[in-house]
Amino acid sequence: MTAEVAIANASAIALAADSAVTIGDQKIYNSALKLFSLSKVAPVGVMIYGNAGLLSVPWETLIKTYRKSVGGKTYDTLEQYATDFLDYLNDSPKTFPEESQKNWLLGNVNGYFSLIRDEFFEELHPVLQQKGQVSIEETTEALRTVVNKHHSRLKGHSYAEGMTSAFEKKVRSKYLKQFKELRERIFEKAKITGTTASKLYDIATFIQTRQIFSMGVSGLVIAGYGETEIYPSVLTFDIEGVVENRLKYRKNHGKSHSISSGSECRIIAFAQEDMVTTFMNGINPQVLHFVESYLGEIFRRLPDLLDDEKISTDDKKRFNQQASKLLNGFFDKFGEHLRDEHSHPVLRMVTVLPKDELADMAESLVNLTAFKRRITESMETVGGPIDVAVISKGDGLIWVKRKHYFPADLNQHFFANYFRGLGNENTRES
Repeated sequence: MTAEVAIANASAIALAADSAVTIGDQKIYNSALKLFSLSKVAPVGVMIYGNAGLLSVPWETLIKTYRKSVGGKTYDTLEQYATDFLDYLNDSPKTFPEESQKNWLLGNVNGYFSLIRDEFFEELHPVLQQKGQVSIEETTEALRTVVNKHHSRLKGHSYAEGMTSAFEKKVRSKYLKQFKELRERIFEKAKITGTTASKLYDIATFIQTRQIFSMGVSGLVIAGYGETEIYPSVLTFDIEGVVENRLKYRKNHGKSHSISSGSECRIIAFAQEDMVTTFMNGINPQVLHFVESYLGEIFRRLPDLLDDEKISTDDKKRFNQQASKLLNGFFDKFGEHLRDEHSHPVLRMVTVLPKDELADMAESLVNLTAFKRRITESMETVGGPIDVAVISKGDGLIWVKRKHYFPADLNQHFFANYFRGLGNENTRES
């Protein structure tokens, strides 16, 4: 896990990321790099959260090989930088060989088929408890019901970026044999009709080609300026894998924003967001959820607690309606108070913060999350040195804090080689 923050106003954007990385269930190292420059010459940075690699290739390797290949090329907009990087990932058959793509794809199918099998067992459990056994017909019907539910839901999703009906048919045809083998291994002796089996193979394909993403995605945050842009932007993408040399990704619109005028600012938290939300709103989101749900339950039960036979059903219904209006009015006022007294005053100050204060604020918000994890019983999934960078139109990407795994004074060649090969051949594409 991780905690990362982007804070932008009209003058700059600050990025901060912790260093914690979790290996397995319990082992945590505090030395991971999650914040990088995407270009050696352009004012563009990139942060990574979630899965630390793509098909087992570390994101650090992917970003630095791209940075080397792009050289001094620049683009007019940040969107073009993002597109160029995604195109680079899309066109990397040597980086993501066919065997790696196949293993990732079949791992997805194995996991989803196992999920369906577990739901199938749950569907059979009441019958088994009641009768002590289940018939073949009941088994077949239970599996059909579960598969139909998943098939209907997944089929309604649109295609992922760059994927089409023809591409989906190609994937299904190519891996049909492996899908059958997985079905036979996971569902063992369960009697499956031809229609249900076909829908299972559809499902195996849908989860590769549709806008369906697992919890194991990588978050990719690209921030900065294009050559013609005056104000900074943040673009965030969820990236899951590579299918038949096509990158499976989607844009995270809720985590993307462009500053468009001098009066705007934005604070965006990534991964573990609870402490940033608490700082901004003045209340922990879990506490807010508890208050909302518990008060809602109390108001819902109030009419039943009035154990008076003289109160008619219609009176109880009217009471319920009025109680619901009161509760909704309370939460409207509560939300207004949180905005007026907590989040808006902070945002008004962020609008005018200078670059150094933006950096301090970004670092402090990540530190706040790390501190909370350290003094509670939860695992310290946020921690270690915090990398901080500020990107502005005039100065480009400036490192405020940057850790190295090596002593800088013993490795001057590393810094000397950084710009080698760029020369004066910088090119710009619009």
